[in-house]
Amino acid sequence: MTTEKLYYTDVTCKDFTARVESQQETAKGPAVALDRTAFYPTSGGQQHDVGTLNDIAVRDVWSDAEGRIWHLLEKPLDASSVRGSIDWDVRFDHMQQHSGQHLLSAGFMRFLQANTLSVHMGTAVNTVDLDLPQLSWEEAFRVEEEVNRIIQENRRVAIHLVGEEALGDFNLRREPQVCGVIRIVQIEGYDASPCGGTHTPFTGQIGLVKLTAIERYKGGIRVTFLCGMRALRDYRHALQILQQLGAQLSAGSDDFADAVARLQDEIRILRRSQQQSQETLAEIEAQQLWQAAPVHNGARRIVKHWETRSFSEIQALARKLRELPLTTAFLMVTEGENLRLICTRSDDLEKVDAGACMRTATRELGGRGGGTPTLAQGGAPLGTAEAALEVLNRVLSMEM
Repeated sequence: MTTEKLYYTDVTCKDFTARVESQQETAKGPAVALDRTAFYPTSGGQQHDVGTLNDIAVRDVWSDAEGRIWHLLEKPLDASSVRGSIDWDVRFDHMQQHSGQHLLSAGFMRFLQANTLSVHMGTAVNTVDLDLPQLSWEEAFRVEEEVNRIIQENRRVAIHLVGEEALGDFNLRREPQVCGVIRIVQIEGYDASPCGGTHTPFTGQIGLVKLTAIERYKGGIRVTFLCGMRALRDYRHALQILQQLGAQLSAGSDDFADAVARLQDEIRILRRSQQQSQETLAEIEAQQLWQAAPVHNGARRIVKHWETRSFSEIQALARKLRELPLTTAFLMVTEGENLRLICTRSDDLEKVDAGACMRTATRELGGRGGGTPTLAQGGAPLGTAEAALEVLNRVLSMEM
C-alpha cells in the first residue's frame, strides 16, 4: 500500500505495510502498536479482525485510552516494520453480520418503534437487545421479511465522515456517542447510523438475515440472528438434523409434528405401565421383606442396603412398607460417591419418629437429612456399607 494514511474501516484493504511504533508484554502475550493498520479492534459489539504481521498470527486487537490500536501476537516480533495481512474470510463474515444488524435494528424501529439497546456479534451467533416488553414470532418474521427484501434490492451502503454541524442532514436512527468527526453508515433509503465498524458496500453482499431465537432479557427482548454464510451453514445443519430425525421416525418433515405426538403418547403409556409394574413389584418385595423381618417388641424392623438400585425404586418400596402393620424401615442405596437413605414407619407406630431417626443417622454418617415422623430422606458420603447398616440398626433399635 502506498497511501499516506490507512484506516481499519477501509474494507477494500487486505494487505498493508506499516512501521512499529511501540511494543509491550501483556498478560496474554506480546503486543505491538503500528503507525497505521487495517486491523479492526474489538468495538461497538463487533469482533476484531484476525490475520498476520510478518507471518505471525494476530490473536486479538484492541484500542487503548489514547486511541492506539494494539495487536496481540502469537509470538514476539523482532522488526521495526511489518507486512500486515487481513484474514478476508473472517473480515467479510464480520461485515455481513454488522451490516445485517443495522438493517435488522432499522427494521424493528420502522415496524415496532423498538430501539436497539445493545448489540453483540460473536464468533458463532449475534444478538440485539430491544426495548420491547414482548415480541411474537409473527411480528419478528414481518421484520425479517422486510430486511431480506432490502438485501435483495442490493442497496448502496455509503460511508460519510461529517462534522457535528452536518448531522442534521441525516435522519439518524440513534445519536452518536463521540464528538468531532462522525462516521455515518447509510443504507440507501433505509437507515443511517453513526458507526465505526466494517460493512459491506452493498446490501446484496449480506446474503441473508435469519432470526433464530427470541427471549426475554433484562426487562426487554433479546433477538438472536445470523447473516450470510453463517445463516447458510445453520440451515444446512438444521436440514441434516431433520434428515436424521426423518430416518429415525420414518416420516417426512411435513409429518414430524404428528410423528412426535404419536411418540409422546407411546412414551406416556409406557411410563404408566412402568409405574404400575414398579408398584406391583414393590408390593411383592415389601411383603417378602416384612415376612422375613424379625419382630422386636411386637414390631418389625427392616434395614437394607443396595448398590445397584435407583432411589426411586426404594421410595416405592418404602411406601408399600409403610402400609404394613407395626413396621419400621431404614433403606439405603449407593449413588456414585454417596449414600441415599429413606426412613419410614407405619401409622400404628407413633412412638417412632422417622425424621428424628434420619437426622441422628445422617449426623453420625457425616451427612444431612430430615422429614416427617412417618417419612424422611437424607444423604451421606459413601463409606463402608457394613458401618452404615450398623448405624441404621442402632438408631432404629433406640426408638423401638
